[in-house]
Amino acid sequence: MTKNYEVREIPVQELWTRYSKTGDIETRNELIRQYSYLVRCIAIKIVGRYQYFNYLDDIINEGLIALMDAIAKFDMMKNVKFETFASIKVRGAMIDYIRRQDCFPRRLKKMARAINEADETLNQRLGRSPTEQEIADYMKISLPEYEKMLAETSSMNILSFEELVYEKGVESIALHSASSTGGPEQVMAEKELSSMLQLDIENLEEKEKIVISLYYKEQLKIKEISGVMGISESRVSQIHSSALRKLRRSLENYLKQ
Repeated sequence: MTKNYEVREIPVQELWTRYSKTGDIETRNELIRQYSYLVRCIAIKIVGRYQYFNYLDDIINEGLIALMDAIAKFDMMKNVKFETFASIKVRGAMIDYIRRQDCFPRRLKKMARAINEADETLNQRLGRSPTEQEIADYMKISLPEYEKMLAETSSMNILSFEELVYEKGVESIALHSASSTGGPEQVMAEKELSSMLQLDIENLEEKEKIVISLYYKEQLKIKEISGVMGISESRVSQIHSSALRKLRRSLENYLKQ
């Protein structure tokens, strides 16, 4: 009579203890296997955000490399969950990979550049954030045309904002609600930045605040936000794009100080 033997899954804490003592490759590979679900979840969410990028397998591979690096660098003595630490590293690696692929059409890049230049010029001239109508007037186009441009460049604005967040090492700001993993100076800097961004979010228009909250905190997609707010997907994209443009400018100004 053939006996069935069950393979015991080693508890993750036991794996961490073993890996911290030995640095064993097989143990590391088992940790990668047990946390690989995290990479796939993040990859699916990220691919769903970018209209012109849908190479899921490619960013999963990038995520697995980042996961391996996170396991090697994780300090069990710090008061932070590995899932938090790894998610930051994995998401940042994926965003960087998408940026390097240069997947946005030249027409959209030109459009986004024109909007940013108009916004920056008017912001300096007026000493405040310009309205959509003011930007449209400056660009010599109608408001509906400008709103269409915002909707079309929405994916680029998402990538541009998130790239800046991860590139500058401030990934634990309020939008992502992650715990800090740095030293005391970094913790203080991130708290200050978090307070600044929270204030900037509070100063957004009401619909912009709602979209930012639903998108980043509730992790809803544009289509889902459209259903919640009872407005079209293109309108959600317009609002989101406008809000990110304002937040990015504030973040850039803060980081220049």
